[in-house]
Amino acid sequence: MQHSEKKENAFVSLLMNIVVPALILTKGAKWSEHFDLSLSPAVILVGALAFPLVYFFYDFWKRGKTNWISVIGFAGTLLTGGIGLFRLSPFWVAVKESAIPLSIAVVMIFSRKMIRTFLFNASVFDVPVIEAAARERGKTTLLEATLRRCSQILTASFLLSALLNFSLARFIVRTDPAVDNAVFNEEIGKMLALSWPVIVLPCMIFIFAALWVLLKGLEKASGLSLEDLLKKKN
Repeated sequence: MQHSEKKENAFVSLLMNIVVPALILTKGAKWSEHFDLSLSPAVILVGALAFPLVYFFYDFWKRGKTNWISVIGFAGTLLTGGIGLFRLSPFWVAVKESAIPLSIAVVMIFSRKMIRTFLFNASVFDVPVIEAAARERGKTTLLEATLRRCSQILTASFLLSALLNFSLARFIVRTDPAVDNAVFNEEIGKMLALSWPVIVLPCMIFIFAALWVLLKGLEKASGLSLEDLLKKKN
């Protein structure tokens, strides 16, 4: 379908999934008091979670497809809301935050296909041409070794993300929602806001390293230039 080729707007995604929910969670109680809305912490939490949930369905409708990252983000949003609404211990926030990247790391260890989802995928690279060129040059083993190396680097990035997620959640989210749901919401908001500089930026170093290894490996295995490696746009 034509609409399935549309690309996601990274700025809108960041706004809907991180910025707006974080602002609502950290400032929602004060805004409610200022405008005399008398919103309960549970309502504020649901309002914050509504943005990434609505965006998930909107993006799926607009592009006509989904992926593992979208599914994981959707599940993570539901789990975060469940912890707050059912007033579970803050410890489970840390478990939930670390479980998602840890699960991806485990899947990558046992599945060779995941590297093709995250980096070596047909939407960016001309995969059939690259694989054919590698076979003609007798470099299929080198191509597979490159993909394994990239998979190991990405696995390490997700393991680091799991550790940083758990540590950040345990450091910031200390209030039991059963005791003070408003403070719990604020702490969740702070955690979301800090997740980018504390977690995403370090992990990006691993991702760029994996991409560099991939490009160099593909060039050696296929003998193609960078321009020929990339998928041509019609």
